[in-house]
Amino acid sequence: MSSTKHWGFHTILFQNLAPLYSGFLFVLMSLSNISGLPSYEALQGNVAEIPCNFTMISEEGIALILWYRGNSSTPIYILDARNGLTNQPKHFPSDILGDRAFFDVDVIPSVLRIKDVTEEDGGRYRCRVDYKHDPTENICIWLDIIVPPRETIIMDKFGQHLHGLIGPYNEGYPLLLICEADGGRPPPALTWKKEGKVLKDNFTLTPQGFSRNEIVLPELRRQDLFSSLVCEASNSDIGAPLFSSVTLDLNLKPLDVKIITTNRPVSAGRQVELVCETWGARPPAEITWWKGMDRLTFVSDLLTPDNNKTVSTVTFTSEAKDNSKNITCRADNSLLKDSVVSDVHTLEVYYVPQVTVSSRNISSLNDLVEGSEITVDCNIDANPPKVDVWWLFNGSTINTNQKSDIIIANHSLTIKNVTKNHNGRLQCVAANKEGEGWSEEMSLMVNYQPVCKSLESKEYAVLAGSKIKVTCEVDAQPSDVQFRWSLNNSFGLLSLNTFTENGTTSVALFSPQSEVEYGTLLCWAKNKFGEQNYPCNFTVTPGAPPEAPKNCLLVNQTIETFIVRCSPGKDRGLSQHFQLEVYNKRNKNLQNNISASDAPFFVVHSLPPGTPFILRIYSANLRGRSPPETLQARTLDVNYKSTKKGKNTEGFRFSHILGIVLGILLVVVILFLLIFVLRKLRCVHRSHREQDIHNSRVEKDLVNSDADEESPKHDVQLLDLISTKKDFSGPPDVTHTTAKWNHTDSGDFRVDLMKDRQSPITPAETVRWRDQEIEEAHRAKTDDESSLCIISESSNSLYDLEEWRHKTFGPHLRTKVYDEENCINLETPLVNTLTEGEM
Repeated sequence: MSSTKHWGFHTILFQNLAPLYSGFLFVLMSLSNISGLPSYEALQGNVAEIPCNFTMISEEGIALILWYRGNSSTPIYILDARNGLTNQPKHFPSDILGDRAFFDVDVIPSVLRIKDVTEEDGGRYRCRVDYKHDPTENICIWLDIIVPPRETIIMDKFGQHLHGLIGPYNEGYPLLLICEADGGRPPPALTWKKEGKVLKDNFTLTPQGFSRNEIVLPELRRQDLFSSLVCEASNSDIGAPLFSSVTLDLNLKPLDVKIITTNRPVSAGRQVELVCETWGARPPAEITWWKGMDRLTFVSDLLTPDNNKTVSTVTFTSEAKDNSKNITCRADNSLLKDSVVSDVHTLEVYYVPQVTVSSRNISSLNDLVEGSEITVDCNIDANPPKVDVWWLFNGSTINTNQKSDIIIANHSLTIKNVTKNHNGRLQCVAANKEGEGWSEEMSLMVNYQPVCKSLESKEYAVLAGSKIKVTCEVDAQPSDVQFRWSLNNSFGLLSLNTFTENGTTSVALFSPQSEVEYGTLLCWAKNKFGEQNYPCNFTVTPGAPPEAPKNCLLVNQTIETFIVRCSPGKDRGLSQHFQLEVYNKRNKNLQNNISASDAPFFVVHSLPPGTPFILRIYSANLRGRSPPETLQARTLDVNYKSTKKGKNTEGFRFSHILGIVLGILLVVVILFLLIFVLRKLRCVHRSHREQDIHNSRVEKDLVNSDADEESPKHDVQLLDLISTKKDFSGPPDVTHTTAKWNHTDSGDFRVDLMKDRQSPITPAETVRWRDQEIEEAHRAKTDDESSLCIISESSNSLYDLEEWRHKTFGPHLRTKVYDEENCINLETPLVNTLTEGEM
């Protein structure tokens, strides 16, 4: 601190003594020419002209002119004019001047010119003129060499040299600039100018003899931007002043900011875009956007080409909580204090109602009991505030219902008498022009004593000596319950202690040892509100054989495999398994025997191609096995694929087309000839044919009547099509064709269908068809076995009933069934792919 005060004292002292010191130096310089001689000035480095104004007018009388400098007795320049001044006088400059000097006698007065004068060239000069007949004349002159300053230096308050564009300086702040002249004799005068106007022209001399001029601009203004400040230094009238200049660069505050987007309501969840402009800042203002106290970040700025205006765009997604918040566009030059300008819009957000529900007259929903009253309020926050309100119970709209003690008024719902039926989800919905708002679901949990979850009595079938697990499930609130079990049979009502509890479920383990122990199991549950009024009951009976599988289908036939899929029948209380027997139609042998424990789904493979089979599917448990479900199947022929190849799609040539046309014409001619021949033959055989047909129809009716006793009549589908069911997600169902059954050859399983049409295509086909019918009628009389084919009711597949109806199946074909506590009843997915072809 003391050194600072010491320096400040010296500064003040210097400022006070500087004018006195400057005057002292000026006096000393003036005393250098105390002789009163005529004084001439010359700039250092320029040409000095020293006149010699001699008095002799006649030039013929001059002999010599000699120049001396200072007190030297040796001339520095000699002019020999003895032959006359106009007759090429001789010049003799000394080594001191050399070729820098020339004495010009052609001008009046004569002048000694010295080029490139230096400071040493200044001083007293004497011109001596020797006349031929007159006394010598001496003329003395004083030459001042003016030394211009080497440069003018502009500095800031820290002494840092400045030039060109300086700054930037802050608008509104003061600025101190210092100008000093380096060198110069006499010391140059310094002047500050701005745009040609003198700002300050008084200067001082530093202790080192430098001229110094300080200027203070008290407050920089916007108009000072890019203005030039010039410092001029001059110590003579014969030379141009020396100057330096600086140009001011300023940091400017923004003049104003404005949000130019029209202020209008926005919808919640929609994207909002606002545009703001600001101008006048240098450098360009930094624009920030604020939503309330939160800064928005998705901002893009654009400058105009002159960098004078900044356009800023902000985007954000409006939310319901933004309603009535201020959106502020703030422009700021961070280099300047107190430069912030802002514009504000108040945001109005339309939003879907925000809905909550609260209970009014109970402290907790857990305290709700049957017979109590509850009021639920619907609390709504919405803009626009005009809303429509309704209530939902378990997803369905409810209204005021006096019979059910439900009253809805003023956005509130009251239930006068709460019952167990009011257990569920209560929800309030409000809607305005923006949409619907849904409250969270309020779960009403009415406390009540336990009741059976299922009102139906269940039946369990079990073998004597086996164990079963009986599950009792109840509904109760609270769910903390205790169970008790009893058995009601021929011995009376007996307590059962072999059971477990898990929440609202209890599982009893029961094992009847004899027929008299079967009966009804009774289950009661109790919570803190009481024991259930009516027990859950379960009937336990002896087991029985299972039902036969149903809805059997044959799918995915290939040359050596096919798949059989059925739906399981009822298990009659015992675990069941499923069996498929595959019999070769041709050799009557058992081809394959497949078991399935989970579901009646069988994959049969490694079969001979083109072979017909009879399939028997049944289920079995410890009580026996079900009646079989029978299907008929056939593997595809080996050449099946080759016969199914698509037609050649290559284009025909003209010759091929011509050949086809000729072939068609030939076929037509042949057909006409055949028709003529057949008509002749028809008359000959008509009487024989009518008698044979009558006999075959009588026999056929007898056979069909026997078959109808075994199987219901059904419409028949073509043999190479598989009927699709509703649960099949494969190709579309094929069109069913109603047909009548004819006798078939048991060897190839072909079926001829007499469709609803008037007659065969040609007379030849008609005769061949009727002949075949007569032949089959005769064959039916002689065959030991009936080959009548019918349709399986479960799958619409063909099988030979008469041949397999009386076939015996020994005990070796039964499969051992294991006793399982739980019966699995699964629906096996059906394979989606169908293979076309004949069976």
